[in-house]
Amino acid sequence: MITATRNVASAFDPNTIKPSYATTDTTTGAKPPVGAAEPSVKVSGLAKTSAMGQDEFLKMLVAQLKNQDPLNPMDGKDMAAQLAQFSTVEQLITMNKSMEAQAASAGATAEAIKALETTQNGRADELAQLIEGQMAMGTVGKIGVTTGNTTFLDKAGNGTIVVDSGTMKGGARVSLVNEKGQTVSTISLGEVKGGQMSFELGDYAQTPPLPAGKYTYKFEVATDGGQWQAAKTYTAGRITGMRYESGNPILIIGDSLNVPMSQLTQVRA
Repeated sequence: MITATRNVASAFDPNTIKPSYATTDTTTGAKPPVGAAEPSVKVSGLAKTSAMGQDEFLKMLVAQLKNQDPLNPMDGKDMAAQLAQFSTVEQLITMNKSMEAQAASAGATAEAIKALETTQNGRADELAQLIEGQMAMGTVGKIGVTTGNTTFLDKAGNGTIVVDSGTMKGGARVSLVNEKGQTVSTISLGEVKGGQMSFELGDYAQTPPLPAGKYTYKFEVATDGGQWQAAKTYTAGRITGMRYESGNPILIIGDSLNVPMSQLTQVRA
């Protein structure tokens, strides 16, 4: 009778254990034929996964110990090395799962923050529009100032102009132009000292007063050499109402000029 002893190498394939057989017949001392095929032993029931679990490892280790060559048993160092390797792999697997969980949690948190920001931004826009609308309503009846060179006269000839002559000083004048492009009046305003200033045209009596309506104007300052230099001008007029356009307040100046609230540079009483 021939007794075979299986020997599994310390480094093994988890799906296949290929044993080697002892070459001695324990009864007669005879040796098996040369070239005899060495059977392979399939280990079933082990799932093919990218990482070996603890149960699979222990089963393989027990099988290896049972089938090792008693004349050449596994070295203690080899066993310790395998155990250490398994422990390291287990730690890496656990760490990887933990990192994946953290990444998923971070992703969910980021999505929640993004959704919250979107909601808050929407509410902030609504609040900003509400505040701007309340501010716009408070300007009705006052003088609104924006970029341009337009003024509005009422039936008594009253109207406001706002100018900035910078560093220019000297005698000043304003020329009014009607909607047909005709210069209809030139008014002397006296000496100016530079900087931004406003004038009420009703204070400079004209006989007869100009018809009510919209006028453009040019403001000039006489220099030391007697030359007239144009100064910066603004559009000014009484705010008579407001309306909304795409949720934004639009002010009505002088009954005909529509100016977004955001384009006002000044509001005067």
